[in-house]
Amino acid sequence: MVSRIRFLRSPSPLFIFCLAALSAAMANRAMDPLVSELARDFNVTVTMAAGVISIYALPYAFAQPVLGPIGDYYGKGRLLRICQWMQCLCLLVVIVSPTIGILMAARFFGGIASGGIMPTGMALVGDRYAAHERQQKIGVYVSVALIGYTLSTAAAGILAEYLSWRMIFVITLVPAVIAALLVSRVAENAPKPDKPIQVSDVIAGYKTLFSNPRAKFCYIAVFLEGLAVWGTLPFISPILEQRGQGGPGEAGLIITGFGIGGLLFTATVKHWLKIMLPYQLMFIGGLVNAIGPLSLIWDLDWHWFALTFGVSGIAFMMVHNSLQAEVASLGASVRGLAFSMHSCWLFVGHSIGPLLFSIGLTTIGQSSMLAIYGIVLALIGPAVSFFFSRTARPVEP
Repeated sequence: MVSRIRFLRSPSPLFIFCLAALSAAMANRAMDPLVSELARDFNVTVTMAAGVISIYALPYAFAQPVLGPIGDYYGKGRLLRICQWMQCLCLLVVIVSPTIGILMAARFFGGIASGGIMPTGMALVGDRYAAHERQQKIGVYVSVALIGYTLSTAAAGILAEYLSWRMIFVITLVPAVIAALLVSRVAENAPKPDKPIQVSDVIAGYKTLFSNPRAKFCYIAVFLEGLAVWGTLPFISPILEQRGQGGPGEAGLIITGFGIGGLLFTATVKHWLKIMLPYQLMFIGGLVNAIGPLSLIWDLDWHWFALTFGVSGIAFMMVHNSLQAEVASLGASVRGLAFSMHSCWLFVGHSIGPLLFSIGLTTIGQSSMLAIYGIVLALIGPAVSFFFSRTARPVEP
């Protein structure tokens, strides 16, 4: 009992950073199933209401190259605190938005704030833990973020049957405020620089980061992951409908299976690391990850797809979590920038993947695109594990 009370009074920094990640993930995905509600409330088209979703993702991705150097220069703790409170303010504006334009503006700046929370929190986890335990701790952080991503969409969809969409964001605001208060307590202020950040400082940070040859392989890999995985997921529903096997409901369960698979890995990553080296995880995970897209080529019952994508979720995190550990080791002085670039390239892949799949549908066909994305996923793990195993990692504290 005493230990529980002590925990509640002084939660660990890892717990606080994870709560910040959870709040950012909830703010990101809770809007997804509410497009129809927004269209009715603001009396706009569904297409215009759907713009509320994309207007969040774009600044999230493209703010990364700026936020990373700012965090490294002025202090990652200071940046995390500012972005967490900025997210709270944006959520509040979302709740009271009188017009769709103000809602979109709030979501735009909320995307920037969330883009400052997720990679900065991960970089702070990397700062606080030594190399031998970093992958496990990052796994915990990612697990919590995955819970937010996976469950907030489903929860928002269910709650929309009973509550207004504004009340859903009142609920989302609660963990964001708690996280902001706790982050303000534990996120240390780095000494203030003698002068404002200069373009030369940003350029120097990028030079330091990319002087490490491992950096470009990390970012190429996460870009291809985002392209192939999130390029496939949006098309599961149309594929099922085309075959008369279901629609959005079944597709949602299949995608949830992918998320649960990722959670299973990150929740047990310390046990995986006892039986396999990180490069072995990458190699095997890459090969198995292909099972999701490749299984869609065959006309199977959708329950099988839920299973194959669950396995694919485990395999995806075998590669992705190992890549995150590599990103954390690219350089302590540019760790904020390293994780910001990681998020940037992952989300660029997110954006391009569905577009390429759509183009491929009208040119080479559905099965060919699924095969290409499956092969890409199968090659990522073996390729990066081969390169990393033959390239010296910088000495870590």
